[in-house]
Amino acid sequence: MPVTEFAVLCLRRGGFDELDFLEALMEVQEIQDSCARLNHPYNLEPNDNLSSMHIEHSDPPSLLVTAPWDSPEAHGEWIQSSENQTCNAKLSRFIKPGCGSVLLLHLSPAGKDQQLRRAFLNRESFSVVRIAVGSGEKEELQKAYDEREREVGLMEGDQKLWAGWKMETSDGTDELVVFWTDELGDDGVQTLIALGDKIEQRRFRHVV
Repeated sequence: MPVTEFAVLCLRRGGFDELDFLEALMEVQEIQDSCARLNHPYNLEPNDNLSSMHIEHSDPPSLLVTAPWDSPEAHGEWIQSSENQTCNAKLSRFIKPGCGSVLLLHLSPAGKDQQLRRAFLNRESFSVVRIAVGSGEKEELQKAYDEREREVGLMEGDQKLWAGWKMETSDGTDELVVFWTDELGDDGVQTLIALGDKIEQRRFRHVV
């Protein structure tokens, strides 16, 4: 099944050239996209770029990488590849050291759109919230999201809302990761947040 990679990497606090960082991101994007197109093309919609890089509005900032894959196993093959090791080497000088500096999730789509990519490309800013619920409360949160998605779908313009369920579950807890644009504002997702425990809320801008 198609999944979305959701990887957050903590960056060092300053100390590096922003142009060098942008060039490294573009190189990493090109390498990852080439590998994905070659090895896992089946469920990927056509687009100039498959993966996307986003920077968090924080100090120090974090890097969010999103990308579509045919399955978590397909992404796992990429993680073990020599091409990914090349990407890691290109980014290593920008990433905060330590095993806790990387968060990796796989998201299965919660709504009608299978992939995240087209929703939030070239946005000035957007927000992300992670909502945790007990397994018995997942259905209620899913119904609430379906209703909110239908309401947002009546608005003019591009897609403004996307969500995916975290596939790595534990302790009987499910997690919904919701993305939304500034056109909705925080009020646009408060009904969803109220149904569970907010793990964290972040704000990003698209870079490449």
